[in-house]
Amino acid sequence: HAMDLAAAASRDIRVVSAPDQSSQKPILQALKSHFPALVSTADPGLLDLRQSSSPIVTLGPAALRRTLELDSRSPLVSALTSSQVYRRLLASAGRDAGNSTALFAEASPSNQMQLIAAIFERKVTVGVLLSEASSYLEKPLRLAAQQSGLELLLAHTEPGQDPVRAINALGGVHALLAVPDNTLYTPDTLRAMLESTYRRGLPVIGFSAATVNAGTLASAWSDPEDVAADLIELLDNINLSSLPEARYPRYWRVNINDNVARSLGLLISDKVRAMGTRPPGRAG
Repeated sequence: HAMDLAAAASRDIRVVSAPDQSSQKPILQALKSHFPALVSTADPGLLDLRQSSSPIVTLGPAALRRTLELDSRSPLVSALTSSQVYRRLLASAGRDAGNSTALFAEASPSNQMQLIAAIFERKVTVGVLLSEASSYLEKPLRLAAQQSGLELLLAHTEPGQDPVRAINALGGVHALLAVPDNTLYTPDTLRAMLESTYRRGLPVIGFSAATVNAGTLASAWSDPEDVAADLIELLDNINLSSLPEARYPRYWRVNINDNVARSLGLLISDKVRAMGTRPPGRAG
């Protein structure tokens, strides 16, 4: 174990954070206390990019985008960026996916479907809207629904189609799962969609704590401590010559909007509230 600590202490890790670091502070602090040699900056241009043997960790989409514009050689670890934005930024930078990996910002389709199954405690039909930008989620969503004993109804939108109308056309669903897709869900369309589904008494499962605050019923999500623990494990075990596949968070919990639950007449059990996987040594 002393060997591990020594390795972590000397591990040369570079972190590019968001321009406004306030929301990322707990993650940065946890990383710094584990990797004392860590260097962090909001400007990747200040890093020595010739030194391509140590990984660059990017926190959030702005940091990922700016780092990709500057650097193509260093092994890259993206955190706090959705699977959709990660894929898009990597493709537009023409970067070899083998030299980068990610811990996606959103919970896995599997965790989200487990949450829906636990809320309803019966076989329900879940509606999901996908655009061309999120169509890669179709397979994992089908598999996740099947594993959780849920029916899935997918609607594919055309570019420029109003997502609210597309959702209204999804008949016979008991819940709607919103996926992180910024071509479908902007703050404005999310608001309009929530108003429309609320009138129908249709619960919406969001994809982040922010969507729950905005009025979705619930979401599986990872809080900063979950993300930090996951990221530290990933970096401790990383082999820079063969980076692991980009993946969903390992640690997650459930966020419930109790006002929405009450007004939909849904009772959320303690069992649902306690769902998730906590980092080792962390309860609750």
